[in-house]
Order: sequence, then structure tokens, then C-alpha cells
Amino acid sequence: MPIDDKLGPIEGTSGGGAWKKYTAAEVLGSEAASLLGMFGGSASKQAAAKPKEVEEAEMQELRARSFGGLHWRLEGVPAPDFVVIEDEIGPSYRAEISIFVQQDSLKEVRLLGPRRAAVEEARKDGNDVRRIAFKTAQKDPTLLEVCRRCHELESVQWPAAVLVGEDIQQTSEQKLPAVRSRPPGKRDNYATAAEWFHANNAKEDLTEQFTAVGPHWALCKVQTPVPILPGIWYVHERQDQEGKHSPALFFNASTGKYYRNRIKEGSYNHETSRWVQTGIPHQPQDHFMLVSHGSACLPGASGRKDAMAVTLPELARTGALLKLPLPFADKPASLFLLVDGLRNCSIAAEWCAKRFHTHFLPRLAACHSDPEDFELTSMVRESLEHLDHALLESAARYAGCSLAVALLLGCRLLICTLGACRAVICSPPDESSVEAPAAKRPAKQATAKWHVRTLNGNVPGHTMAEVQMAERKRRIDAYAPLDFEGKPGQQLTAASMSIEAVASESLSDQDRVLKQALRAAHPFAALGMTRAEAMAALPGAGMTAATAVQTQLGLFSGKLLLQQAWNRVKHAGETVDKMLSQDQYGAQQLAALCYTMDEEDGIMSPQRAATLLGVEPGCGEAAARSAVEFRYRAALGGLDAACPADAARGWHILREVIDAAARPTTTIWTPPIGSRGVDVARAMGLRHLKQPRKLVGVEFVSELIRLKPGTTSCLMLLTSGARAISQEQIEAAVSRNVSRPKAACLHLVSSVAATQEAGAGSSASSSSTEVPSVGALSAFFTVAGTTKLGSADPKKRKASGESESVLPFERPKKVRIAHLLLKCESMSGPDSQARRPAPKGRTQADAEQILLKLLHTLDEISQGPQDSVRKTTAKFGELCKQHSDCKSASGNGDLGFVTQGQIKEFDSIAFDLPVGGVSDIFATPRGVHILHRLA
Repeated sequence: MPIDDKLGPIEGTSGGGAWKKYTAAEVLGSEAASLLGMFGGSASKQAAAKPKEVEEAEMQELRARSFGGLHWRLEGVPAPDFVVIEDEIGPSYRAEISIFVQQDSLKEVRLLGPRRAAVEEARKDGNDVRRIAFKTAQKDPTLLEVCRRCHELESVQWPAAVLVGEDIQQTSEQKLPAVRSRPPGKRDNYATAAEWFHANNAKEDLTEQFTAVGPHWALCKVQTPVPILPGIWYVHERQDQEGKHSPALFFNASTGKYYRNRIKEGSYNHETSRWVQTGIPHQPQDHFMLVSHGSACLPGASGRKDAMAVTLPELARTGALLKLPLPFADKPASLFLLVDGLRNCSIAAEWCAKRFHTHFLPRLAACHSDPEDFELTSMVRESLEHLDHALLESAARYAGCSLAVALLLGCRLLICTLGACRAVICSPPDESSVEAPAAKRPAKQATAKWHVRTLNGNVPGHTMAEVQMAERKRRIDAYAPLDFEGKPGQQLTAASMSIEAVASESLSDQDRVLKQALRAAHPFAALGMTRAEAMAALPGAGMTAATAVQTQLGLFSGKLLLQQAWNRVKHAGETVDKMLSQDQYGAQQLAALCYTMDEEDGIMSPQRAATLLGVEPGCGEAAARSAVEFRYRAALGGLDAACPADAARGWHILREVIDAAARPTTTIWTPPIGSRGVDVARAMGLRHLKQPRKLVGVEFVSELIRLKPGTTSCLMLLTSGARAISQEQIEAAVSRNVSRPKAACLHLVSSVAATQEAGAGSSASSSSTEVPSVGALSAFFTVAGTTKLGSADPKKRKASGESESVLPFERPKKVRIAHLLLKCESMSGPDSQARRPAPKGRTQADAEQILLKLLHTLDEISQGPQDSVRKTTAKFGELCKQHSDCKSASGNGDLGFVTQGQIKEFDSIAFDLPVGGVSDIFATPRGVHILHRLA
């Protein structure tokens, strides 16, 4: 009979039902120890000794708690650590810093350092931030100093002198233990029979001391590879795009610790996976909130719609459909996106509108903790940067767009704006007037003006002031036009202003030289040199030209632009002379490249690039790179040592030359020469303004708002076409259309259209000016109120464990509704309930404008306390008979009582309406509707 040194028969090896368990000592007597010892030593010592993996992990974690004379003293909290990862943008390296904080529970916070060209620089970043974390994170769980240092590193360039020592060695990263995984109990996993024997023996001593936090945990099966640490293991799996499930998290129910896989690249392989401790997952909370949303996009004068809105009100469901579930995210979870095409072109806006969620959702789904505010902002930033990187490689690379994005997670609302889009938040004048749930409020309230505030950011590193400062520094470093400030009428261009263009303007000699210096894209143009003069220049020509410019500029005391122009000219003269002295031929070749980009207006054509390299258009990247090496390696190589920044300028231009020459003859949208400037310095796309010089960036303003119980807020996102809309107009639109976001947006874009029509009628030259597209996206958030439980005395309530409770919104089981339907040609499918076909030429936008006027008619009804509902019902029935295209119009639009699911298109609208209330405008396959709740 098989026996165990403690329990006798080994489980699973005996049959029947009359077996009795004995210890080895009871069966073998005093010889038990010696017989068991033949498997590798004393049984008592083997049982008492810690497993080898546990000892190694504990020793490694102990060593990680000391760093550069600093000590991590928080017991039970792992020390800060980092790992260097590769980023597809670049290619580049960056440090991923992991810091554990003890708040309500143990939480892991991860931050990303700046992108670096060398792995040593990334390690320096990681050690620098880790040093700050050792000093401050033990007393500051909000990590303010750590975040500040990460932001500062964006503008730090490490000199070669500091890239030495332990900080840049590979051994300086990954200090915390990372364990392998293997199937438990498999004999091949153990070096000796004794290890296997005692490992299986020890399993019977393990018990579940802790319960996993969060949903969808499963007890690991026998064949499931788990981290090689003793314990009872639970796994949290995720499904990849191919439908294959793989572990995302492990939980040790015996120790209460959670583990994540440090290896992210490629498909999951348990043999290469390395599991590191992570924080306790977030227990998701469902906040009771009504979220209504709507948008309106008005085409420009040419009929083109450059603004586009994307709404994902049920982000968790969207993630599940895309196999990117959000099991640890608070609810409600919603995503709103408004994009606005630049230069009257919509292809970049459409490209980003279709793909932003595919970059953002994987990052949100990978987060198992409750992300900090700066972590959410970092997710948006990473998503925008990778989306922009993909856009710059697409066929829409030279197009561009601004955007605004809003993310709702529970009661947190994060709003980010990039470029010319803006965001405003609106709140009612008396918050107490909306404390009751929407279903309990009266149908009509006196119109009160809402407060409107433009969002300027409150997330560190992403406030308007910080973003503008970073933008200004980037433009200066990129040799951008010095007179560009983003004001109306100003244009940011990639090419220098040519001598011919300057001469065509009626300017004085001083203003001509000034404008030429301010609009120069490279040192040769700043000196006023022509292409021929630059190609024939000799050492000393730079300062000679600079002196001539200084004479023409004259005195510039107290004149900022003149001072900036002279500083640029003086530096250009010194730079050109330095290049000519170092390598005259190389300087001339660089000048030729710079002037070629000017002549091409910043976008190198395939034909010009192929001629420059002596290859055929569409030759392929390998042939183009070979031609560059042959023609320019020696020429620019001579400038690398003495003038590295100028040599880098040449190599950046040549990257664009390679791209243009190698590109297959596919259609790529390119703006016409002379119309390649933009009026923003922050946008998506616009490759010619980001490469070879980063004139345009993706810095964005970010603000986080916490929605309080018992309040209602309105978010309004607007495109650049709505820049003429004042806060008073927004205030009027929101105040008149409370909880009707679609109507509020239509109200705003209609006012813009009226202004444009009035301007077109009063200006004879307006016919030649393109009227921009206008877009607006609005969302109302009504958070349920709270009720106090138990004793009125807070001390007694606290002592007894009683607290405030959030009231959920109660939906009725059935409602009686009437509806008004307007059909339009684009929704002219079979409809057995149609009263008449859609009028010829009526678009959805036309139908929405008609319904907006009808809503305003209903709003003008007297607000009497008793008869307002009766008057609204009577007027609604009258309007149905006049305008509705549904057969129900004969009965004043009355559809009778309906239950949830009976008319699915109406569920999200009808059951949130109060009795006597009129809904927002919404569309179904039948047409465009408004509803009125009768009972």
C-alpha cells in the first residue's frame, strides 16, 4: 500500500471504501526516518525548509529594498523598480517604472519615461525616477514628486559624461523577483525525486487564506502552468484576437499576492513568461448615473463634412465585442470623440475617428487596478502618440486633424483637447434643483441660465499654460517661423518664405529682411542667401551675410521681433561659417537639400526625390537607402563631428527623400503647393510639419472632473468651425435644452450656420472663401443623489457602521408614449406603419432642424403648475397631425402603453422620461423622432 510520511495512502492510488490512513512512523516505526532519508535527507528538515524558489525570491526582494544608500522601509510593500522596454515609435527605448503604494490596499502604479535613442539613456531615466521614489514615495502615496520628475525628463538630454557607472548597466533594472511558470506536480520539473516527493507532500498543508478581488477568477487546473511558488493558485484569463485564452493575472490564495506577466511581446508562452508581483486588483463599482449624448456636424459650403463624432456610451460592451473586456473598470464607462479635419480635408479626421478606440481600449483593458488620474491621462497620451505614428505612415499622412476626447469611468470624467478643438463644462445655477433623479423631477422647469466654463486643464503637465510653454519651446528648437503665435490668419509652414514672395509684397527694406529672417526654415535662408550663393559660399561668407542683414535691420532696441530676428541671423552666420570651415562640400550639399525642400514646399515629390538619388520612382526602400549611402554618407559624414545638429538636419531630410523615392505609385493625398500651411501647432497627422522638423506636436490639454452625487453636468465639445460661438450662446443652448444633448448641439450649429449665411450675404468676397464645417458633441451626466441611513448623529452612525447610500434610478415597468416621426430619403426602407413617404430631397439634417423648431414650440408653452402637462400633450398631438409621417398621427401620435423591449429603439429614451416630458431628437431606421410621455 502506498504511504505518505504523514497521512499514509497517497490520494488517488487506492480503490474501494475501507481504507484507513496511517502515518509513516506508525507503519515503519523507528526506521521511517531512515527509509525516507534515502530520497534526499531528513524528512523533518525537508518539511521545515523553505522551497528554494521562495528563498531566492525573498533574498532578491530584500536586495531590491536598498538602492544607492537609500532604503525602502515599508513592510509588505515591494520597492520601486523599472524595466526598459522597446517602443515602436522611433524605434526607441523607454523606462517603465513600477511603484507600489499602500492606500486602501496595495496598489501598483506604472509610469513611462521619455523615448530615448539608446538603452543606456532609458536606464538612466529609470534609475533617476527610482531614486526620487525611494526618497518621496514612502511618505507621499500620491507620487507628486515622481510625476513631476517624469515630466521634467521629457526635456532632459543626458550628456555622455553622466552615462557611466551602475545606472546604465543592465543589472540596474528588474531588481524585484520575476519567477517562471510550470505545471504543478510534474516530475520533470524537479531536479531530484526528493524535491518532487516533498513538494507534493507540502501541498496538503496549503490552505486558502485569502479571496481574489474582482470578477472572473478561476481555480487553476492541474495542467495549468503556474508561478513556481507554493500556494493555491487562481487565474484570470483574457482572450486574444484569435480567440485563444491565456493567463493575464495569477492570485496565490495562500499568501494573498497577485502576479502579472512582465513579458508583453508576442503571444503567450508559459516557458518564456516571467511573473512579478503586482497590486491588488480593483473591485469595480457601478455608479448610478443617467448619461445622454448627442452630436451634430454641419457640412461646409461645399457640402463636405470635415467634423466627425464617435460615441461609445457602453464602453464595456464595446470592449467585450472586440475581445478587450474591462472587468476591473468602474461603470458607467463611456468614450466620446470629436475630430475636426484641417485645411478643408476630412481624410485624417475619418482615419482617426475609426481607429482611436483600437489604440485606447487595449491600454485600458490591460489595467487591473483603479488607475490614478495621471495614469488615465498617460493612456490617452500613449494612444494619441501611437495613433499619430500610424497616421504618419498611412496614405493620409499629409492631412491633419484636431480632436477632443472625453472618457467617463464611474464618477470620473477626463477631457482632453488637441489642436483647435475646445471643451466646455456646464453646470446648473442651483445644484440643488437637480438633486432628485430625473424620473422624479417635474416635466417642466423655468429656464435658468447654466454656468459655462472653458476647460484649461488641471492634470500636471497638461494644463494650458504648460502645454503652450512646451509648444513654444518645440517650435524654437525646430526652427519654426518666429512670428507664428497661432492667432487667426497666421499660418505655420514648413518651407522658407522665398525671396521672390517677399519681394512681391510692398514692404520696406527693413520689413523685407525682417520677414525673410522670421520665416526662414534653415540658416542659409535666414542669411538671405539664394541657392546659387549658398552653393558657392566660402568660409567667412556666413558672418559677412549676417553683417549685411544687421545693417538693413537697423536699431532694434525694445523691439522683440527685431531682436529675435537678429539672434537667428547671427546664429545662422556662425553656423554656416562653422560648416564651411569643417567641410565646404558637405555644407554645400546640405544647403542643396534644404533649398530643395523649400522648392517642394515641404513635401518631397516622388519624381524630385528619385532624381535627387538617381533612381526610379517606386524603387523600394533598399534601393533608395543604398543611393543615399552612396551619394551622401561621405558628404554629411564630414559634418557629424563638428556640426552634429546640422548634419542631423540633413539626415532627417534624406529620410523624407527615401520615403518619397521608395514609395510605390499609390495615391497619397497631398495638399497643393502654396496651401500647405496650418493655423495650429498641435494636431494629428501633417507629416510634412513633423518630419524633418517637428513644427507640429501632439501635446494636449487634459482636465479631470469628479462628478458629485445629486448633480447634473453638461459637457460640450466643439470644433474650430465653432470658434465664433461665445459662452453666452453655449449658455443659451444648454439652458434651453436641458438633458437634450442632440437638440443643444443642433441649436449651436444652427446659430453658426445663420452667422455664416449673414456674413456671406454682406461680403462680396466671401464666395471665394471656404466656409468651414462645424461640429459639436454634447453629453449630460446626471448622478443619483444620496440618502442618509440610520441615526441622524454622524458619530453614532459611524460607530454603528452606517453611512450614506446612493439612490439608484428606478425605471417604470411600462410607460405610455406618443411619438412624432419625420421620414427622410436616406431612411426610405419598407415601413408598413408609414403614413406617407419621405418628401423628396429631405435629408436627415433637414428633419432634425424641423424637429428642433417643434421642440422650441413645445418649450414656449406656459409653465403653469397644473396645466403645463395637459397643454404640452395637446400641443404635441396637434403637431403630430400636422407633421408626423407615422400612421399614429391620426391618434395624436399615441402608441399606448409599452414595456421595455417592446420597441427596443425607444427603450433608452422613453423609460428615462418623466411624465409629461418631451425627449431629445433621435434617429432609428424608420426616421427621426421625438417622444412625449403621457403616463
